[in-house]
Amino acid sequence: MKKRMTYWFVEPLDSFTNEQMAKFLASTNDLVESLKVKLADSTTRSVFQLPDYQSVSKFNAARAQFGFKYKIYRRQGLHGQLILWPFNNKKQAKA
Repeated sequence: MKKRMTYWFVEPLDSFTNEQMAKFLASTNDLVESLKVKLADSTTRSVFQLPDYQSVSKFNAARAQFGFKYKIYRRQGLHGQLILWPFNNKKQAKA
């Protein structure tokens, strides 16, 4: 059986974070394009797709140092639903 791929997305919550994430993604030669995606609750968000989980970890590590404000989402498979990844939200992680 084929392993299902996990895709990572970031939603910047302010213009500073948006600019810094776009610069980071451009420096890694990854496609820097804002995507409009629909979440499980039918709301639409503007997100960047991240190349891998390492990028997610880098943003999370730099959050406090640079004051980044964002939400991380993940999708299982090409057609899965985007769900909020509970990185720094312990209440949500336990649910």
